[in-house]
Formats: sequence, structure tokens, C-alpha cells
Amino acid sequence: MPIPPSDPIVNIPIVTPFDELDRVDHNALARNIERWLATPAAGFLVGSQTGEEACLSEPEKLAIAKTVKENLDDRRFLIGGIDCPAVAETLRRAEAFAKVGAEVVRIRFPRHASQVEPYFEQVLPRCPVPVLLMHQCNPVRFGMAAEPAAAPEVLGCVADMENVFGYVTDHDVRFEAQVRRCITRDRRFWICNGSLILHGTLIGCNGTTTAFSNIWPAALDELLVKGMAGRYQEAEPLQELVQKIDAVMLPFLAAGVKAVLGLLGFEGMRPRSPTPAVSNSVVASLEQLMREAGLLNRSAEG
Repeated sequence: MPIPPSDPIVNIPIVTPFDELDRVDHNALARNIERWLATPAAGFLVGSQTGEEACLSEPEKLAIAKTVKENLDDRRFLIGGIDCPAVAETLRRAEAFAKVGAEVVRIRFPRHASQVEPYFEQVLPRCPVPVLLMHQCNPVRFGMAAEPAAAPEVLGCVADMENVFGYVTDHDVRFEAQVRRCITRDRRFWICNGSLILHGTLIGCNGTTTAFSNIWPAALDELLVKGMAGRYQEAEPLQELVQKIDAVMLPFLAAGVKAVLGLLGFEGMRPRSPTPAVSNSVVASLEQLMREAGLLNRSAEG
């Protein structure tokens, strides 16, 4: 499909469902996607920390991407996630994602500042689809900022290069405000965390890709719309609900996200071995917070 021309965009870095034998459950994935299609989410990312990317082989990621693409409607688009510092291998993976239907690839910044510009100067002109830049150099630190990949001016320069779809912040809003001032205003500039949606709109964010998108895309869409319009006071109670769930969920990474989704009735919500499921006491805390937010009395779209 054509990439949506208007903002905001809520992107889901989708969790990976597994069956009792620890295999990717494609049937469960298709049914989960059907539920997400009832939400305002427009983008679907395969290959993220939320999706347990380090626990998946490349053939598994491509098979998941193929299943996602086959089940999306004509208003949604597919993003393939890549985290690789080598130019040739990055391009090979981008070609593979494009072949299964990805309209965009998400690429993390290299971890060494001296490599950032040379890497993207070689990758961007040869990449078969537009690139979503991911400034989250330590993805296992959900909700916490890593060391910046480079100076704001360097990140801004890369974000303004040809074939860039947009830029995703890390969690340091102060630093990312400096990056925003270095990027052309009409670029897509996404906040990386559900608890920071309103903060993100204050520095010019116009979309999001975050673990919380799996759970309540409609809330994040509403927060973006209200924040971009300057209706902060009106949006604060909803942001507080998101923050409360996020604070309990995120320390457990993908297992925490899956615990919440399991309460909502999504399928295949066991982490891949050897990652343990969260404890019953944490699940009980999450359930209470979700009831307070009204999430257990409505589907994900409401």
C-alpha cells in the first residue's frame, strides 16, 4: 500500500507468538493481526526487541513478515527491522524484506559515532525501500536511554538524507529535542515510548513506534492527535493511564508486553525459551491497572 501521507502514525513492533513447542505460531499471528486491524495502527514492524528479534533466525523473521503482509489490509504497511553494522549485510537483509513485501525497513544506528555517516551514505542510496532510522542503540534497555549514536548535528544530517522515511528517538527527550532542531520540519520524527507521547509532541514528534502500541494503539493515536494540537491538559489523564501500565510492564521487556496481551486474549503469548514468563503477582498488578484503565472491558481498539 502507499505509505500514509498524513500524521500521526502509530506503528506496532509486533510481538511474536509461539506455540507449546516454542515454534512461531503463524495461525495465532494471523488472528492477532485481525484484532490489530480494528485499531488506528498503520505500520507493522517485524524484527524488534519487542518481537524478541535476538531469539529469531532470519528465515523465521522473513516468514513472519510474509504472514503479516498476507494479513494486512490496504491501509497498513509492513516494516522490516534490521540491526547490522555491515553495509553489505544490511543491504542483503533489506532486499530480503522487500521481496516479502516490506514497504520500509527500520535500521538501527551503528554504535560508533565515526561510522554513522559513512554507513548511511552507502546504505541509503542502495536500499530498495525507504529507511526508518532507529536511534535506540541499546534496545534491551526498555524505557532507558543509551549513549547517543552521534552528535545531534550528525543524526540530523543523516535524517535529512535521501531515502529516509523518518527518525525514531531514544528515551532522552532533552537530547532528542536538539536532534529535532537539526532535522527538516516535514520529516517524520517518532517518539519511542508510550509513556513519552505527550513529551514527544512537545519537541515536535508526529508518530510513534513503541512496545505499548501492541496493547492500546487507540490511546497512543489519541495522545498524538491531542498533543500535536496543543491539547495537553485534556490528554494528561490518558497519558497517566498509559504510564502506570508501562511502568510495571517494561522492566520485563517482551515478557511483560506478552503478559498484558495475554490478559487481553491475544494468542501465543509465551516468551521464547529460556526467557521466563512474568510472575503471577506481576500479572495481578497488571490486571488491576488494566481494569482501572478500562482495558479489560473493551477490545484493543477502544
